[in-house]
Amino acid sequence: MTKIDQDQLTRYLAEKLGAEQLTIAGIEQNLEGWSMETFSLNLAYVKDGRPLQQSLILRKEPVSGLLDPYDCSIEYRVLTALSRTEVAVPKTCWYEPDPKVLGLPFYVMEKVEGQVHFFSISFDPNWRLIPNEQERLSLAADFVRNISLIHNADWRALGLGFLGDPGPGKGSARKQVEHWEEIIARAGFRKKPVVAYAANWLKDNLVDNDRVCLVHGDYRTGNYIARDGHIAAVLDWEMVHLGDPMEDISYIIGTPWRSARPHLWVSHLLPQDEFFSRYEQASGIPIDKAKLKFYHFLNNFKAVGIAGTAAHAFKTKADLDLKAGVFGMTLYIQYFNLIRTFNKYLAGEKGA
Repeated sequence: MTKIDQDQLTRYLAEKLGAEQLTIAGIEQNLEGWSMETFSLNLAYVKDGRPLQQSLILRKEPVSGLLDPYDCSIEYRVLTALSRTEVAVPKTCWYEPDPKVLGLPFYVMEKVEGQVHFFSISFDPNWRLIPNEQERLSLAADFVRNISLIHNADWRALGLGFLGDPGPGKGSARKQVEHWEEIIARAGFRKKPVVAYAANWLKDNLVDNDRVCLVHGDYRTGNYIARDGHIAAVLDWEMVHLGDPMEDISYIIGTPWRSARPHLWVSHLLPQDEFFSRYEQASGIPIDKAKLKFYHFLNNFKAVGIAGTAAHAFKTKADLDLKAGVFGMTLYIQYFNLIRTFNKYLAGEKGA
């Protein structure tokens, strides 16, 4: 957990906002997040002779974390661009690259009021993360609508080409495999037999993509703010990139984000078949189940990369946050999931 010098931040904000008599009622760090450091700021100040109050969110790069290396300017630029579309995103204020201010770069955005339905695990089939049926139905509609808008966003016109166009054909799949292979290697786990085998399988089975789109990378319940039964803002864009829309879809329907049996609702919101049907209708993009299989395996590969990065950061004391230690401990679970997924698909291929 990072401590912020409140006096220094007060002076900085007063200058940035052109404010007088600025006070920060409190700096509250959001401890639920597992990646960038997020702080809630409640400000009171005078500007042009008028007393004002403002609530802001400050998102700061961590020293180390689950998604090393960090560059919060990417998230800032994507959110700023998407504010010109119908995608529900917070309004950005500014990006601060100077590490002298708070130790590392950060950006500031307006606070969006509402509730985050943080992901929980329950084996009770009668338990509901979102117990109000009307709210669930309304959120389900917005959930499909926003991911459809993201995938149909004109990223070229929005100036998001800096994310790196992977090109047509196998470029989207290849770029992601190489990206996560590099992350795993940096954490020191690339030579593990199961990891090496998985990397080779992925490279030998790359899928084609003729529709490069904006990919959120972590779209699910828990990463949006709900207000009055609607999605007020989509959050957590650390893994945003250009690629295959089926990469997002595969992640969204992943087992970790489903409700308990027997329903297994996608992101605790709606049945998978209904999600597929609504997505195809809203986005105009057909679901490709063969590609979902590839990206499901890639998602397991990513999980090894994230857990391995956390384990490495905790072991080397680059990140002593207990969340890094806890997630790092899941590394062998991720190995098991990788093996189980591979065996499942290999058995399917042999039976074909």
